[in-house]
Amino acid sequence: MPLLSYLSVPCNLPAIQVLAFTKPVAVSGAATAARHPIRGHSIMKLNPPAKYSLFLPLLVIFISASTADAAPTINGCQLKRKTDCRGVNLSGANLTNSNLAGSDLAGANLSGANLSGDRISEANLIDANLSRANLSNANLSVSYFTGANLSMAILKNADLSNASLSGANLSDSDLNGANFSLTNLQGANLTNANATNAVFIMSNMVGANLTRANLTGASLVGSDLRNATLQDTIFCKTTMPNKSINNSSCPDQH
Repeated sequence: MPLLSYLSVPCNLPAIQVLAFTKPVAVSGAATAARHPIRGHSIMKLNPPAKYSLFLPLLVIFISASTADAAPTINGCQLKRKTDCRGVNLSGANLTNSNLAGSDLAGANLSGANLSGDRISEANLIDANLSRANLSNANLSVSYFTGANLSMAILKNADLSNASLSGANLSDSDLNGANFSLTNLQGANLTNANATNAVFIMSNMVGANLTRANLTGASLVGSDLRNATLQDTIFCKTTMPNKSINNSSCPDQH
Protein backbone atom coordinates (compact mmCIF):
# COMPACT_ATOMS: atom_id res chain seq x y z
CA MET A 1 0.00 0.00 0.00
CA PRO A 2 1.63 3.30 -1.07
CA LEU A 3 1.98 6.17 1.33
CA LEU A 4 0.45 9.57 0.73
CA SER A 5 3.33 11.91 1.42
CA TYR A 6 2.58 15.45 2.50
CA LEU A 7 5.45 17.88 2.02
CA SER A 8 5.26 21.17 3.88
CA VAL A 9 7.49 24.14 3.04
CA PRO A 10 8.59 25.88 6.25
CA CYS A 11 10.06 29.06 4.76
CA ASN A 12 9.17 32.70 4.31
CA LEU A 13 7.77 32.12 0.82
CA PRO A 14 4.01 31.53 0.34
CA ALA A 15 3.21 28.01 1.46
CA ILE A 16 3.33 25.44 -1.34
CA GLN A 17 2.09 21.96 -0.64
CA VAL A 18 2.80 18.87 -2.71
CA LEU A 19 0.72 15.70 -2.56
CA ALA A 20 1.99 12.51 -4.21
CA PHE A 21 1.74 8.76 -3.79
CA THR A 22 5.21 7.43 -3.10
CA LYS A 23 6.92 4.37 -1.73
CA PRO A 24 8.05 4.50 1.91
CA VAL A 25 11.35 6.38 2.18
CA ALA A 26 13.74 7.27 4.93
CA VAL A 27 12.95 10.72 6.29
CA SER A 28 15.46 13.23 7.65
CA GLY A 29 14.10 16.02 9.78
CA ALA A 30 10.95 16.02 11.86
CA ALA A 31 8.20 13.65 10.72
CA THR A 32 4.77 12.77 11.99
CA ALA A 33 2.43 10.04 10.81
CA ALA A 34 -1.36 10.00 10.84
CA ARG A 35 -4.20 8.04 9.32
CA HIS A 36 -6.02 9.30 6.19
CA PRO A 37 -9.62 10.01 7.37
CA ILE A 38 -11.21 8.61 4.20
CA ARG A 39 -9.04 5.97 2.56
CA GLY A 40 -7.04 4.82 5.52
CA HIS A 41 -3.69 5.52 3.87
CA SER A 42 -0.79 6.51 6.05
CA ILE A 43 -0.03 10.23 5.84
CA MET A 44 3.52 11.37 6.38
CA LYS A 45 4.02 15.04 7.14
CA LEU A 46 7.57 15.99 6.34
CA ASN A 47 9.37 19.02 7.65
CA PRO A 48 12.59 18.97 5.60
CA PRO A 49 15.62 20.98 6.59
CA ALA A 50 15.34 24.64 5.62
CA LYS A 51 18.21 24.38 3.13
CA TYR A 52 16.05 22.04 0.97
CA SER A 53 12.79 23.93 1.44
CA LEU A 54 13.73 26.69 -0.98
CA PHE A 55 13.95 24.21 -3.84
CA LEU A 56 10.42 22.87 -3.44
CA PRO A 57 8.63 25.84 -5.07
CA LEU A 58 10.92 25.48 -8.08
CA LEU A 59 10.13 21.76 -8.23
CA VAL A 60 6.39 22.46 -8.23
CA ILE A 61 6.78 25.06 -11.01
CA PHE A 62 8.91 22.66 -13.05
CA ILE A 63 6.39 19.84 -12.73
CA SER A 64 3.51 22.18 -13.67
CA ALA A 65 5.36 23.46 -16.72
CA SER A 66 6.23 19.95 -17.83
CA THR A 67 2.58 18.92 -17.55
CA ALA A 68 1.45 21.91 -19.63
CA ASP A 69 4.04 21.18 -22.30
CA ALA A 70 2.73 17.64 -22.55
CA ALA A 71 -0.31 18.79 -24.62
CA PRO A 72 -0.11 17.20 -28.10
CA THR A 73 0.95 19.44 -30.97
CA ILE A 74 -0.08 19.09 -34.63
CA ASN A 75 1.49 21.32 -37.29
CA GLY A 76 2.55 23.79 -34.63
CA CYS A 77 -0.91 23.87 -32.99
CA GLN A 78 -0.85 22.91 -29.32
CA LEU A 79 -4.13 21.17 -28.49
CA LYS A 80 -5.17 22.87 -25.29
CA ARG A 81 -7.55 25.50 -23.96
CA LYS A 82 -7.13 29.06 -25.26
CA THR A 83 -4.57 27.98 -27.84
CA ASP A 84 -3.72 30.19 -30.81
CA CYS A 85 -3.98 28.13 -33.99
CA ARG A 86 -5.10 30.74 -36.50
CA GLY A 87 -4.79 29.52 -40.08
CA VAL A 88 -3.24 26.18 -39.04
CA ASN A 89 -3.82 23.11 -41.22
CA LEU A 90 -5.50 20.40 -39.14
CA SER A 91 -7.37 18.75 -42.00
CA GLY A 92 -8.13 15.08 -41.35
CA ALA A 93 -6.66 15.24 -37.84
CA ASN A 94 -8.07 13.09 -35.03
CA LEU A 95 -8.90 15.59 -32.28
CA THR A 96 -11.53 13.48 -30.52
CA ASN A 97 -12.50 14.71 -27.03
CA SER A 98 -10.00 17.58 -27.09
CA ASN A 99 -10.55 20.70 -24.98
CA LEU A 100 -10.10 23.73 -27.21
CA ALA A 101 -12.41 26.04 -25.29
CA GLY A 102 -11.60 29.71 -25.76
CA SER A 103 -9.17 28.97 -28.61
CA ASP A 104 -8.50 31.11 -31.68
CA LEU A 105 -8.97 28.91 -34.76
CA ALA A 106 -9.91 31.66 -37.20
CA GLY A 107 -9.18 30.62 -40.77
CA ALA A 108 -7.95 27.18 -39.67
CA ASN A 109 -8.37 24.21 -41.99
CA LEU A 110 -10.27 21.52 -40.07
CA SER A 111 -11.83 19.87 -43.09
CA GLY A 112 -12.45 16.16 -42.50
CA ALA A 113 -11.13 16.41 -38.94
CA ASN A 114 -12.64 14.29 -36.16
CA LEU A 115 -13.77 16.69 -33.45
CA SER A 116 -16.48 14.49 -31.98
CA GLY A 117 -17.08 15.10 -28.28
CA ASP A 118 -14.74 18.10 -28.28
CA ARG A 119 -15.21 21.16 -26.11
CA ILE A 120 -14.76 24.18 -28.39
CA SER A 121 -17.00 26.62 -26.55
CA GLU A 122 -16.31 30.38 -26.66
CA ALA A 123 -13.87 29.81 -29.51
CA ASN A 124 -13.11 31.87 -32.60
CA LEU A 125 -13.74 29.85 -35.77
CA ILE A 126 -14.47 32.76 -38.10
CA ASP A 127 -13.83 31.76 -41.74
CA ALA A 128 -12.60 28.32 -40.62
CA ASN A 129 -12.97 25.36 -42.99
CA LEU A 130 -14.92 22.58 -41.23
CA SER A 131 -16.33 20.90 -44.31
CA ARG A 132 -16.92 17.17 -43.76
CA ALA A 133 -15.67 17.52 -40.18
CA ASN A 134 -17.17 15.28 -37.49
CA LEU A 135 -18.48 17.52 -34.70
CA SER A 136 -21.05 15.14 -33.27
CA ASN A 137 -21.73 15.68 -29.55
CA ALA A 138 -19.30 18.60 -29.51
CA ASN A 139 -19.81 21.61 -27.26
CA LEU A 140 -19.64 24.61 -29.58
CA SER A 141 -21.73 27.00 -27.51
CA VAL A 142 -20.97 30.74 -27.61
CA SER A 143 -18.45 30.23 -30.43
CA TYR A 144 -18.06 32.34 -33.56
CA PHE A 145 -18.47 30.63 -36.94
CA THR A 146 -19.14 33.72 -39.03
CA GLY A 147 -18.42 32.86 -42.67
CA ALA A 148 -17.22 29.36 -41.73
CA ASN A 149 -17.58 26.42 -44.10
CA LEU A 150 -19.51 23.60 -42.41
CA SER A 151 -20.83 21.99 -45.57
CA MET A 152 -21.39 18.23 -45.22
CA ALA A 153 -20.22 18.44 -41.60
CA ILE A 154 -21.64 16.08 -38.97
CA LEU A 155 -23.11 18.09 -36.10
CA LYS A 156 -25.38 15.43 -34.70
CA ASN A 157 -26.41 16.29 -31.10
CA ALA A 158 -23.88 19.13 -31.03
CA ASP A 159 -24.47 22.13 -28.76
CA LEU A 160 -24.34 25.38 -30.74
CA SER A 161 -26.49 27.42 -28.37
CA ASN A 162 -25.69 31.14 -28.29
CA ALA A 163 -23.19 30.64 -31.12
CA SER A 164 -22.84 32.97 -34.11
CA LEU A 165 -23.12 31.33 -37.54
CA SER A 166 -24.12 34.34 -39.59
CA GLY A 167 -23.26 33.73 -43.22
CA ALA A 168 -21.96 30.23 -42.45
CA ASN A 169 -22.29 27.42 -44.98
CA LEU A 170 -24.18 24.45 -43.46
CA SER A 171 -25.38 22.96 -46.72
CA ASP A 172 -25.76 19.16 -46.80
CA SER A 173 -24.77 18.99 -43.14
CA ASP A 174 -26.16 16.58 -40.54
CA LEU A 175 -27.80 18.67 -37.81
CA ASN A 176 -29.88 15.86 -36.34
CA GLY A 177 -30.69 16.71 -32.72
CA ALA A 178 -28.36 19.72 -32.65
CA ASN A 179 -29.09 22.62 -30.29
CA PHE A 180 -29.24 26.04 -31.98
CA SER A 181 -31.11 27.84 -29.18
CA LEU A 182 -30.48 31.61 -29.22
CA THR A 183 -28.07 31.09 -32.11
CA ASN A 184 -27.42 33.68 -34.82
CA LEU A 185 -28.02 31.99 -38.19
CA GLN A 186 -28.71 35.17 -40.12
CA GLY A 187 -27.97 34.63 -43.79
CA ALA A 188 -26.69 31.09 -43.15
CA ASN A 189 -26.97 28.45 -45.88
CA LEU A 190 -28.80 25.31 -44.67
CA THR A 191 -29.66 23.96 -48.12
CA ASN A 192 -30.31 20.18 -47.99
CA ALA A 193 -29.38 20.10 -44.31
CA ASN A 194 -30.80 17.31 -42.17
CA ALA A 195 -32.14 19.21 -39.17
CA THR A 196 -34.39 16.42 -37.89
CA ASN A 197 -35.25 16.99 -34.21
CA ALA A 198 -32.95 20.01 -34.09
CA VAL A 199 -33.76 22.87 -31.71
CA PHE A 200 -33.86 26.44 -33.04
CA ILE A 201 -35.63 28.10 -30.09
CA MET A 202 -35.33 31.92 -30.22
CA SER A 203 -32.82 31.70 -33.06
CA ASN A 204 -32.13 34.49 -35.54
CA MET A 205 -32.76 32.90 -38.95
CA VAL A 206 -33.41 36.11 -40.87
CA GLY A 207 -32.52 35.59 -44.52
CA ALA A 208 -31.35 32.03 -43.94
CA ASN A 209 -31.57 29.59 -46.85
CA LEU A 210 -33.54 26.48 -45.81
CA THR A 211 -34.16 25.13 -49.30
CA ARG A 212 -34.92 21.38 -49.10
CA ALA A 213 -33.80 21.33 -45.45
CA ASN A 214 -35.44 18.58 -43.40
CA LEU A 215 -37.05 20.09 -40.29
CA THR A 216 -38.98 16.98 -39.24
CA GLY A 217 -39.55 17.11 -35.49
CA ALA A 218 -37.57 20.34 -35.19
CA SER A 219 -38.54 23.18 -32.84
CA LEU A 220 -38.57 26.73 -34.21
CA VAL A 221 -40.36 28.29 -31.24
CA GLY A 222 -39.70 32.01 -31.06
CA SER A 223 -37.26 31.96 -33.98
CA ASP A 224 -37.15 34.79 -36.52
CA LEU A 225 -37.68 33.49 -40.07
CA ARG A 226 -38.17 36.81 -41.82
CA ASN A 227 -36.99 36.69 -45.45
CA ALA A 228 -35.84 33.10 -45.00
CA THR A 229 -35.96 30.87 -48.09
CA LEU A 230 -38.29 27.93 -47.39
CA GLN A 231 -38.52 26.39 -50.86
CA ASP A 232 -39.27 22.66 -50.64
CA THR A 233 -38.40 22.72 -46.93
CA ILE A 234 -39.70 19.61 -45.16
CA PHE A 235 -42.08 20.34 -42.29
CA CYS A 236 -43.42 17.33 -40.40
CA LYS A 237 -44.24 17.45 -36.70
CA THR A 238 -42.32 20.72 -36.78
CA THR A 239 -43.07 23.25 -34.05
CA MET A 240 -43.27 26.65 -35.72
CA PRO A 241 -42.29 30.04 -34.20
CA ASN A 242 -45.86 30.57 -32.96
CA LYS A 243 -45.87 27.08 -31.37
CA SER A 244 -48.24 25.65 -33.99
CA ILE A 245 -47.42 22.20 -35.42
CA ASN A 246 -46.66 22.04 -39.13
CA ASN A 247 -47.34 18.65 -40.75
CA SER A 248 -47.53 19.90 -44.32
CA SER A 249 -44.73 17.61 -45.53
CA CYS A 250 -45.69 14.45 -43.63
CA PRO A 251 -46.31 11.44 -45.91
CA ASP A 252 -49.92 11.10 -44.78
CA GLN A 253 -50.63 14.67 -45.89
CA HIS A 254 -50.20 13.81 -49.57
